[in-house]
Amino acid sequence: MTITAAVNIKGYIQALGAGRVEIDSIVFDEATAIPTKVVLELASGANTISCSSSCRGVIITNNPASTRTKTLKGVAGDTGIVIASSGFGGTFVLLLDAVSSFVINSSGADTGILTEFQFF
Repeated sequence: MTITAAVNIKGYIQALGAGRVEIDSIVFDEATAIPTKVVLELASGANTISCSSSCRGVIITNNPASTRTKTLKGVAGDTGIVIASSGFGGTFVLLLDAVSSFVINSSGADTGILTEFQFF
C-alpha cells in the first residue's frame, strides 16, 4: 500500500498597507516524499545541503540571532539569492525538482546558531 503525503504551505503577511495577506500554496500530492528535518550550524563559505531526489521542496528557517548573510546558490560559483542578512531571520520556501543538493553560502561561521531545513 502506497502512502501519499499531501503538502500545503499556509501563512500570512501582516502590517502592510494592504492589511493582512493570506498565503496558501497548491497541495502537492507526493507518494515518494519522506518529510525530513535537518538542523545545521553553518560554516563560513559554501555549505552543501544534500537532499533526497524524491523531495519536492524545502522550508529554510534562518535564526534571527545570526549576524551572517546567507545566499542560496545552485552551485558554489553562481551569484545566488540572498535569503537572510544580518539580524534578519525568517523562512524561505524553495520548491525542488530532481535536485540532490544546493549550496547555502554564509558570510561567516554561525557558531552556536542553527539553521533549520524541513524537506518535504
